[in-house]
This record gives sequence, C-alpha cells and structure tokens, in this order.
Amino acid sequence: MRSDIQIGDRTIGPSHPLFICAECGVTCNYDLDITKKLIDVVHEAGADAIKFIFWFPDEIFSDKTALYSYLTVDGPKESNIYDLVSELRFTLDEWREVKAYADSKGVIIFSTVNSPSGVTWAEEIGLDAYKLSSWDFNYHPLWRQIAKQGKPVLIDTGPVHFFELAKVMRILEEEGNDQSMLVHCFHTKDPVEMNMRTIPYLHDAFGVPVGYSSADSNDETDTMAVALGSVFLEKRLTLRRDLPGHHHAISKEPEEFKAYVKSMRDVHAALGRDALIPSPGDLSERKKWFRHLVANRDLPEGTVLDEFMLEGKRGESGVSPEHTEFFLGRTLKRMRKENESISWDDV
Repeated sequence: MRSDIQIGDRTIGPSHPLFICAECGVTCNYDLDITKKLIDVVHEAGADAIKFIFWFPDEIFSDKTALYSYLTVDGPKESNIYDLVSELRFTLDEWREVKAYADSKGVIIFSTVNSPSGVTWAEEIGLDAYKLSSWDFNYHPLWRQIAKQGKPVLIDTGPVHFFELAKVMRILEEEGNDQSMLVHCFHTKDPVEMNMRTIPYLHDAFGVPVGYSSADSNDETDTMAVALGSVFLEKRLTLRRDLPGHHHAISKEPEEFKAYVKSMRDVHAALGRDALIPSPGDLSERKKWFRHLVANRDLPEGTVLDEFMLEGKRGESGVSPEHTEFFLGRTLKRMRKENESISWDDV
C-alpha cells in the first residue's frame, strides 16, 4: 500500500498539506441550489473537497420498516430510514451538473458508495475517489467492485475489529488497488470510548494515510486527530442547522466551517517536524533573556577572580556563564565595574 494517495490534484499523506473535506452526504438535502451553495462555502473556506452519498435504498434495505433516530434543533426525532433516504437522491444528469459546478470551483467531489449502482454512477460522472462507510465491511462483493476501479478508497473504520479491517485491506491488494486511506470514526458520546490513539496505531499497522471523520460540530477531537497524525479531516457542513432533515443540527454552518478550516490548518502547520528547532521569535527573545558573564562588583586590575566576583546576567551578548570555571583563579588585566561584561581577553 502507498504511504500517500492522490485525489484529483491533491496529494494526501504525512508530508503534504492537511486535506479537509466537507461532509454533506445528507445535509445537501439533494437540492441543487443548496448543494451548489455548499460547494461555494467549501471553495471560499479554502477546504479541498465535498463528499456526498449515492442512495439506492432498494439495493440497501431489506427491512423497509426500520426506524432511525436523529437530532434536530427542536430535539430528537425518529423517521422511517427507507423513506428518509429515498428522498435524498439526484438523477444522473443532476449529478453531472453538481460535478461540473464543483470542478468550476476547484472543489473535489466524491461520494460514499454503498451499493452496486453507486459504483456505476460514480464512474459515469468521473469521481476521483470512493468512500466506504462503516456499515459495509462485510459486503465484500462491493469492496471488490470498487477496488477494481483503481481509484483511491477512503475507509471508515468505526464498528470493526482489526481482523475485519485486515480482510478488506487484503481484498484491495488482491484486486491490485494500493490506494487506500483509513478514516477513524466512532459512534459514541463517551470520551473513554473514542480511542483517538487509533490514528497512529492504524498508520503503524498498515503504512497508509490515516484520517479522521468528526462526529459533530465540536472540534476538540479534530485538533487531537491532527496532533496524532491525521492527514485528512471530514467535517459536517450545512447551510443552516434548522433545515429539515437529519444531521443539520450537528453540522457547522458556513462561517463556522470557514473558521474551522483556518483553525485546523493552523494546528497542522504548528506540528512542524521531528526535531528541536527554535523559532525565529525564540531566537530573537533569546538575545534579550539569555545570560552573559559580568563582574558582580567593582573589580580592580590585578584581582584574582573567585566565584563570588562573577555572575551571569541578561542579555546574551558576551561570554556565556557556562564558562565561569575558566575564569576562576585567573587575574584581571584591567578594571571591571559592577555589571560590566567579562571577556576572554580580560584575564
């Protein structure tokens, strides 16, 4: 597997810029006007991509009576999941329009694909990458179909154990696809269960880029993810949290998303590299606050120096106090007043 992957004109990996994606798989409400406005927000915020979901409910659900609970600004709500996602669909021509609009804004578009028809449509409109959700790990025929397309595959890891993840990674290898990224995610509110150390663990275990899919509009774990080596962030975005539908209430609104992108890029920039490297600001301050060797009182010419006659005082210009022992027992060639520097040629 590759240590970095290419999606569109962006490279994702440890030595490349942080890749930030807006998650709009349901919050676009599959309304063209809303969707284009969300793409505008991504572009204006300086994020890299926007992700949707191809919904083909008849290929996904056998039980069409299942209920789904979600949060709205008015409180919890429960809906029939089949009916809910049946309304979240574009035609193929509408998808082409969305793709063309995103291209015109320089925004990468890709989709979670959870059924065979989704693969067909992704290829029809020319998506650059695939996302596979946490809930499709045991649907191996779909994994093989996607792997065969030879495009980067982003893999949510939420509810699976290591051996289940290893199985699908082997499928990608068997199909000749070496472009994968693992995306840590979770479905819990308990911090003890979030296990953010999964991010470096997955990188060490599989040698692939690792990202993080944020569960809601809070940012604490996003910052932690970047600090732990995440090279990809996925954040929920909506135009308004009071829009009808689900996931709006736990998403960023446009101005919040713009601030989020800047904040996360700043966090990533602050990581630096594996070395002890004082900043230019530190080095400038050092000149003022480090110490140099001075006379601790007025010292006549001919004085034999002892430890009580010398002191280290700010700033740095002069002989470092770390060399104090060199001067002990030596004779001054010239008078030094209190707080005057002691130099090498003074003894």
